[in-house]
Amino acid sequence: MDISVFSIQKSRADSFENEIKEYIKMSAKFANISDKIIFNDKIAKAQSIGKDEALKAYDEAYEPNLKGFCVMLDERGSELNSSEFAKIFEQNMQLSFFIGGAYGLSKNLKDKAQKVISLSKMTMAHKIAKLVLFEQIFRGLCINANHPYHK
Repeated sequence: MDISVFSIQKSRADSFENEIKEYIKMSAKFANISDKIIFNDKIAKAQSIGKDEALKAYDEAYEPNLKGFCVMLDERGSELNSSEFAKIFEQNMQLSFFIGGAYGLSKNLKDKAQKVISLSKMTMAHKIAKLVLFEQIFRGLCINANHPYHK
């Protein structure tokens, strides 16, 4: 199973990098997981102009990566418990998760996803959402493998 997590962020600095690497390492016995950070001059410029330009830049950056079963993270998405989230992994061998930039994700991009989920009704920093996502990916894989991590 291949799982990719795409995020739009300026740098890895102060982004729970060590914790994310640890979840990737622990998940390796279940799946090949990659953390793909996307940020370029076009995104930087677009974000300084405003929301519409930023969303277009995010779309351009993300659309070539829409492979496998695509899951978008959005605060208005479906809320799943950990067991429901784990079911996503049972049915798909290639998954791609997408975390929006400062302006979220466009309707156009969300419409192309097989699933749109919310990690919480609360707004959280992208770096925290990303850490929570990696933990839930590990937890979901453990649930499916009957591993004792999820009790």
